Amino acid sequence: MCLRARDNLCLNTTYPGHQAFGSYAEYVARPELAVLAIPDHVSYDIAAATLWAYSTPLNCAMRRAPAGTGDTVVITGASGGLATACAQLAKLRGATVIGTTTKPQRADELRAIGYDTILDSTDPSLPSQVKELTRGLGADAVWDCVGGTEFLRLAVSCTRVGGAVAVLGAPITEDGFDLSISTLAFIFGELDIVGVRAATRCDQELCMQLVGQGKISPVIDRVFPLAKTSDAHRYLESHRQIGKVMLAP
Repeated sequence: MCLRARDNLCLNTTYPGHQAFGSYAEYVARPELAVLAIPDHVSYDIAAATLWAYSTPLNCAMRRAPAGTGDTVVITGASGGLATACAQLAKLRGATVIGTTTKPQRADELRAIGYDTILDSTDPSLPSQVKELTRGLGADAVWDCVGGTEFLRLAVSCTRVGGAVAVLGAPITEDGFDLSISTLAFIFGELDIVGVRAATRCDQELCMQLVGQGKISPVIDRVFPLAKTSDAHRYLESHRQIGKVMLAP
């Protein structure tokens, strides 16, 4: 969830030596180092939805599990704000993008965002479908925006020999941070398994440039007033959204 910025500035809470804050407020105090300029024609909503949702996937696409022209990327949790950002950045870099989702009935909406193909993540034949779409090889990279053992196993089964799996998400459940998978899957598949935690200030600045140039376009599902934060969380937990859910101070 994102909180809108004010005064044509966008908050950057990952400056050196400082931890990201974990609450909502109408105003916060930050040093000059912690703000980024918003392009003149970009709204507060769009800027807020860009900074976090796109900078981490940019780090993934450029460094942690790179993808480009001729590559195929599978993105799990296709309807989430992080995943829709991943899809747009993968397309921007020239990759073919396959999204997995529990909302296959909304495939047309998801394809309009940037996915080339949408697959049902609950379908046991999903790995076979990915291989059919990639000439029997498997995806060059899987960017897992859901996290957890089930989706890590799915990611590994969809990745070609020598490919990469990037873990961007972790479900907040009792066992959500514990992963269990056979070591042989990594050995026989010669897979690179990487985590993607955050991004640099340069990444964040580049994302502001890209949104200003119209090369990326954050998907905002709903905007709630700050006074209805609890409603926003309930809506998120219902898993009905496509894209970001915002809070407006």
